[in-house]
Amino acid sequence: MNYSDKILEQLHYFNINSEIDSVFDNWVVTKKGDVVNTVFPYAIFSIHFYEENWIEKLRTKIWFNPECEKSLSHALNRANEILKELIVK
Repeated sequence: MNYSDKILEQLHYFNINSEIDSVFDNWVVTKKGDVVNTVFPYAIFSIHFYEENWIEKLRTKIWFNPECEKSLSHALNRANEILKELIVK
């Protein structure tokens, strides 16, 4: 399975019907502002984006690799930009 198939598989798994906006290592950001991990089944849905400090929450997960924190931070920043743009529209 190639990487783009893996991304689509994860989006399908979470029933996310949106195009891909950007990819930051193992984190994908959709055009609706969802953030999905492509290795582990974990998604931050846009409707829950502002409910948590996601970096702090994910630091508590056994599978979360500290080296991936920078990629997650970039993905969260991009999702935040998208969500702000969608609110303005």
